[in-house]
Amino acid sequence: MLRLYDEKPISIFLRENDRRISVEFCNIKLKMKSCQFQLFHRYLGGVSQKINEHTDSVELLLVKDSLNVTISLHHFFQLNNAVKTVMSNKFGKDSILFN
Repeated sequence: MLRLYDEKPISIFLRENDRRISVEFCNIKLKMKSCQFQLFHRYLGGVSQKINEHTDSVELLLVKDSLNVTISLHHFFQLNNAVKTVMSNKFGKDSILFN
């Protein structure tokens, strides 16, 4: 198992015998192919643009069974940072800064 990111409460890893990336956060476990992980990265980027000074929590729509999950703003920022770190380290994708 290759740990791509492991800072509590977020864990992102890649198993040697499986090409899927596993993401665990807030008692949620996701397994995604590389292309799905990259789409998840883009989705989190879009969600983060909607955050303002009045935001206390973030609602995520996860594709599996149309699951709506509400997580704290703090956990969202940790998740978003973890995914960005893996995108940079594993796929060589730098974050895009918007004006």
